[in-house]
Amino acid sequence: MRIGVLMGGESSERSVSLRSGQAVCEAIGELGHEVMAIDPDSLHGTLEALQSVDKVFIALHGSLGESGHIQGLLDWLKIPYTGSGLATSALCLNKLRTRQILAQHGFHYAKWVAVHRQQSLQEIQSAANALGYPLVVKPSSQGCSIGVSKVDSYDQLEAAVMQAFEYDHDILLEAFISGREYTCGILGDTALPVVQIRSETFFDWTAKFGAQTATYHCPSDLNTDTERAIQQLSLSAFQALGCRGWARLDVILGDDGKLYPIEMNTSPGMTQRSVFPMASREIGLDFPRTIEQILALATFDPV
Repeated sequence: MRIGVLMGGESSERSVSLRSGQAVCEAIGELGHEVMAIDPDSLHGTLEALQSVDKVFIALHGSLGESGHIQGLLDWLKIPYTGSGLATSALCLNKLRTRQILAQHGFHYAKWVAVHRQQSLQEIQSAANALGYPLVVKPSSQGCSIGVSKVDSYDQLEAAVMQAFEYDHDILLEAFISGREYTCGILGDTALPVVQIRSETFFDWTAKFGAQTATYHCPSDLNTDTERAIQQLSLSAFQALGCRGWARLDVILGDDGKLYPIEMNTSPGMTQRSVFPMASREIGLDFPRTIEQILALATFDPV
C-alpha cells in the first residue's frame, strides 16, 4: 500500500507533530509499504498528494488534525484514515464539551468554570475566587498542555488567563487536584497498560518537551485493582465519546482516591518520548507493529 502520513500543519503543536510523523514514516517503511509525508500547508497541494494514497495515518496534533477538519476532507475523498471521525475529533479537542458529556456519564471532575475572552477580568477573578486557590487555567481547545498554568494565588491569575487566551477564546478555570497523573492508551477495543507520569514541576509544555523534567514509567506503580480501574475508565470514556481506532486518556488519581479524567487525545504523540508506544511494547508490540495495528483500524465515514 501507499500510506500518506499527515504531519506538521500550522497548529501550536507543529514541532511535536513533525517528530511523530517522522517516526511513523520510518515505521511504515520498515513494514514494507510506500510512504509519503504530507505537510498540509496548502489545500491544493494536500489534495494533490492525497489523490495518490491508499490510506492516511494522521500524525497531526491540535487544530486541523484533531479538530475534525482533516477527517471531514478524508471522508469526502473516501480515503481510510486512522483515529476517530469528524464529530468525535471535534468533540474531544474541546475540553469543555468533553467534560460535559463525560460528567453526564458519571465521571468525576473537580469544580470548574468556563470563561470567555469577552468577559471582564473582574468577572474572571470573581469566578476564580469562588473556586479557590490553587487552580489550573487551560485553553478549551489545545493539547500538549499548551497555554496551561497552575495558579497558586490571586497575583498569578491575570498572567495565566492572558496566556491561555492567546490560544483560545474559551478557557477553563479548574480547582487543582492533588494526586498522581497517569495515561492509558486504547488500541481497538483493548486498553493498554497504564503509564505513570512523574514530573518534578507542574506537568506543562516545558515539563513535556522543553526542560523535559517529566519521566514516564510502564509498568506503573499501581496495584492491580487501580490499574484495571483506570483501564476501564479509559475504555468507558473512549466509548462514551464515540472514539474509534486508537486514542489515549490522561487521568489524575486524586489523593481522595477518585479518578479524574483530564483529556482524551484522539491523535496521540508518537515521538521517541511518547507514552503510547511505550505501553504497546508491554503487550508485545514494537513500534512498527503498533503502527500496523493502528493502520488496520483505519476507515472513513460515508458522506
